[in-house]
Amino acid sequence: MDKLIDSFLSFPSSPNISEAELHKQIQNHLSLLNRTPATTLAYQHAGTDVLALLDPSVNSLAYLYVLVARIDLGQKSAMEVAWRQVITFLETFNPKQVRCAQDIFRRLVDSFFSFATENGKPIIAVRPIKKAILRFNPTKFSFLHPLFLRLCLEAKCYRDAAAIVDVDLVEFPCVTTSKVTENARVREITYQDVLTYFLYAGMIYMGIKEWRRAADYLTYVCPAVLLFLWMSVDGGSKAIAAPGSACSQIQIDAYKKYILVGLLLDGKSLPIPRSTTSVANRAYKALSKPYESFASAFKAGNPELLRTEVTQLVDVFRQDNNTGLAIQCLEAFRRMQIIALRDTYVTLSTEEISKKDLEVTGRGGDMGGKEGTEAVILGMIEREEISASLSHSHPNPEQSQTTVHFHNHPVDESCNLAALQVELRRIMTLNKQMKTINKKYGMSREFIQYMVKMAKMSGSSVLAGMAEPDLMDFDYGFSWAEDEPEEAIMQDFEDDM
Repeated sequence: MDKLIDSFLSFPSSPNISEAELHKQIQNHLSLLNRTPATTLAYQHAGTDVLALLDPSVNSLAYLYVLVARIDLGQKSAMEVAWRQVITFLETFNPKQVRCAQDIFRRLVDSFFSFATENGKPIIAVRPIKKAILRFNPTKFSFLHPLFLRLCLEAKCYRDAAAIVDVDLVEFPCVTTSKVTENARVREITYQDVLTYFLYAGMIYMGIKEWRRAADYLTYVCPAVLLFLWMSVDGGSKAIAAPGSACSQIQIDAYKKYILVGLLLDGKSLPIPRSTTSVANRAYKALSKPYESFASAFKAGNPELLRTEVTQLVDVFRQDNNTGLAIQCLEAFRRMQIIALRDTYVTLSTEEISKKDLEVTGRGGDMGGKEGTEAVILGMIEREEISASLSHSHPNPEQSQTTVHFHNHPVDESCNLAALQVELRRIMTLNKQMKTINKKYGMSREFIQYMVKMAKMSGSSVLAGMAEPDLMDFDYGFSWAEDEPEEAIMQDFEDDM
């Protein structure tokens, strides 16, 4: 055992070795760990905990194997003892080492996830798994992504999740069956995993009320044909397409939420993505009829009609876990109807607005009265949802009449410019990432084989085909000079402000 521990501590031999030498040492170390029985890895040596001798940031592979061996042998009781060490490992591991033992790493994360959720404490796993994603490449999809978002949804840690979903994904990994690693083949990422991630991401943005981003992510789920380019561990590539002739339950759930998000965003249903097939479109319409009728009543602007629809659909919303989203739609209905009044009136008393009976949530009390209406309008003014002001006719509240004055002031452009700057930076980052990935695929064996095949079919030169700008260099219709810094580009907008 002493010799085994010495082997653990001597890896890696130096922090400054080359990538090739590190990979060679990792494979040798994995071979040793796979040959060692779990019973030998799991238990203490001479009264000393092996994990106390190892540094998870340096001896990541040995630390990982010891943790998994203890969990496998001790099951739930072992995790109750080791969960703090699991957290330490997830926050400090060496990604280069762990990337070569993804199946073992996944077993550890799955066990930790089950422990946290089954004990009703998903929040303890949020930060460690978030840091684990960031320690890898956060722009590359992994099994950690949907797992992490599910934890955040259960723990209601929407802001923690936003830090991950704000990072645009540009790669989707998968493993080819032609190559099996020494420590067993890693489970492939399926298109269901990707759909689940996009659905969860949309729900995260719903939690922080960023309806536009929520709608964007839901549109990634709704199309019945999804084509993803996957990078395999051996450098090859593989295209995976989701079934195009039928809709999964994930997609149906996403479409129902998509309708409600559209009401909160624009007061009407958003158009179905153009990439959605006619078969899927008909399926969505058939399976989401209650939501379509709710959206029609909402758009009509008739409070009584909307109340009738809500009464009939209470159980439907509850079964689909969309009650909270539907309630927000009902709250938004009154606000949107008040905003619509500015197109007809310059001034209007809160009493007259309350008589229009726009309160449809059914909460009772004074929510639909003058005071409730005044509170709603005041909140809308503070949130800059409407340009208006309130005036009172008398100092005595009991004798005073509150009047709403609708203004036609232009919208503050500073907020729009700030949002535009954020989007421009995001687009420039994506542009650079896409150029890098395009060059990476352009040098891959599969792409070259494809170009050779196409050249033979057309009778043209292989090199001529590979030199085509459409294939080898995406410009996207907008490009900035490579030597022009982002600060210089953004200065134009800052000067305008």
